[in-house]
Amino acid sequence: MDDTKQKELLGAELAAQLEKEKQEEETNRKIKEAEEKQKADADKKKAKIILKNTLGEEVSQKDYFYSSKGKDTTPVYFTEVCGNPVDREDMLTVFNKIFKPKDGILFYKTRDKEVYIIIVPLKHSSIVGPQHNSVEGEFQKHAISFISEGSVNLDTLRTKLQRVSNTIRIVAD
Repeated sequence: MDDTKQKELLGAELAAQLEKEKQEEETNRKIKEAEEKQKADADKKKAKIILKNTLGEEVSQKDYFYSSKGKDTTPVYFTEVCGNPVDREDMLTVFNKIFKPKDGILFYKTRDKEVYIIIVPLKHSSIVGPQHNSVEGEFQKHAISFISEGSVNLDTLRTKLQRVSNTIRIVAD
């Protein structure tokens, strides 16, 4: 094989190899961009956790979730598990008769069941804190269920809330 043909073959192989490397770099860049976008989307979802009291006002996460670092530590699964604040007026009326809105106790409903979550502010909690080796994001909660009954009966709600209220000692500010 003469020198010229050998150089042409090497040039073609080199060009093909350079083109392949360029395509791999482009693929890697696209993968990295997709991963960064996915992470940004996950961060946005996490940042969208907004706690609301029974009056519909936003409240601070650090008042409800324990943090040894002093930052908001709402668990990422909070909205998926605890759902959203209860917004049925009749239920809120009963709730606000048992627990005063000024005490800051939150009332949430799970997404897919007739289970309601009562979230107690850390200032009223005696079992969440550094002395109990609490983990980041831990909070005091109580659950009341209407699964066996099918739907909420306001008299039963009142009874169940009164049972829970007997276990909570409200600390004066």
